[in-house]
Amino acid sequence: MGGLTKPLSRREATNPRGVICARRGKDGNAFISSYHDSKESKRRQQMKQKMKKYLAMALLALTIMTLLNKSKSSDSASAQEPSTVSDESSALRGSSASDQSNIDIVPEVVAATSAEVKIQPEKSTVTGGGGTEEAKAPAATGDASITKGANVVIDKGLEKVICGTEIPINLAEVQKWPTPFTPLLGDGKVPSDSNAKEVVLLNNGDTYGGIGAQLNSFFHAYDVAYQRGRPLYITQDSWAIKALLTLFFGPSAEKNAKLWKTLESILRVKIVESENVLKSMGITYPDQPTAHSLFYHKPEKLTPTQIRNHRETILRKLLQYPPLAGGPKENACSTLKKLATGADGERYTVMHLVSEGDKAWLKRLEEITKMDHSAATEMEPAYVKNILTQTEMLDQPMFPIYSEDMPQGAPGVARLSQDPQLKKLIKVDEKAYHLAGNFYLAVLADVYLGSPVDQLSLWIARMRHALDIGNTFVLTEKEGNNWVSYPNFEEHLEFYADLGPWSA
Repeated sequence: MGGLTKPLSRREATNPRGVICARRGKDGNAFISSYHDSKESKRRQQMKQKMKKYLAMALLALTIMTLLNKSKSSDSASAQEPSTVSDESSALRGSSASDQSNIDIVPEVVAATSAEVKIQPEKSTVTGGGGTEEAKAPAATGDASITKGANVVIDKGLEKVICGTEIPINLAEVQKWPTPFTPLLGDGKVPSDSNAKEVVLLNNGDTYGGIGAQLNSFFHAYDVAYQRGRPLYITQDSWAIKALLTLFFGPSAEKNAKLWKTLESILRVKIVESENVLKSMGITYPDQPTAHSLFYHKPEKLTPTQIRNHRETILRKLLQYPPLAGGPKENACSTLKKLATGADGERYTVMHLVSEGDKAWLKRLEEITKMDHSAATEMEPAYVKNILTQTEMLDQPMFPIYSEDMPQGAPGVARLSQDPQLKKLIKVDEKAYHLAGNFYLAVLADVYLGSPVDQLSLWIARMRHALDIGNTFVLTEKEGNNWVSYPNFEEHLEFYADLGPWSA
């Protein structure tokens, strides 16, 4: 009511001051002087004015009460509207038919339910290497270039199954994640609101390197934003968006408000249509980093633990949205379903092969890590069979992949196929291979043999650890007669230490 109250009813005084207590007759009372008649007339005039004033106040209060009641009724009706939750087959596919409006925005991850889900902006407790703080989701309003002022519904991602494969953790239960939920670097000290006058901007500049190197550059942008104390903004046509859509959501996903809001929620960034939007808002982006400069950026005042917790939080959210549209050459699950679907309980291995050009980086990596990584890089038959024997996979299929579409002649396969045991296991179907398919085939494999000099291979290892999937052999060493992964499985901080050009 804003402090307004309905005036109390008042009775006219039965014995007003200045009135003689005698009922006046038809012709009036002889004892009432003309002075008293004049005074009585004046009193009545004042009473009429007061009544008009009280009546006006009462009408105003009644109007405000009516408007408030209508507003509450509207909010109540809106809160009771069901929000549809999709399963894997109806996850965000870029279909215009899936667009909806006037429904609350989905936060990062929500608990699984079998019926209606009402989504509210997230407010979570975050632990990130230096303490515990509250992390708040960015403002859901967005600028006019994205949402046109309307709320947007985003489809809930997958939680326990990716591409039909069950994963060890529930992506919705953030409290049970093996590493803490940390959506912002530095315990949430990076500003996430849209009121800043200076920001770090990623726009449609040149890319640098392959998809693995582009992921390095993208995540390093968070470090730059943290170091400068500015929020991270991305244009819709940015090289970073193109890189992310290669592995998550898919290039064919419709570029609509739903997609942008989903990415904003997951990435904790602001996505704008173009630089012109920033100019209209009076926002500048001095010292704009390029993909090349970001690739080589070294974080300051950030520990490997903080970096790991932040990266894994974002990776777990992104992995809930594999590309499912765009046909067999884009559907991320198509490769896995075609190659790895067989008898119930069938398991498989993925080995990540590299070209001779990639092997040239081996010496640089060994100088940084002070470790011998030649066995994992060369991928000789004895090395492969040693790991397959330990994991009891010498009777299960093995699929070679690369960090690109299948190269002509599939280098490395012919050499490995010379071994009689491995020849029976190696399965190659060039028609089934594509980058996103290879990626999910490797992330979800029962055993993964990766190359430490390959950027994407290292990211696959990080994502497997984020999903708590074991049997990941990328950073390996000889222990007795066996090759083992030397990073501690629970901590795996070696993947987030300073690895030079391979740093996450």
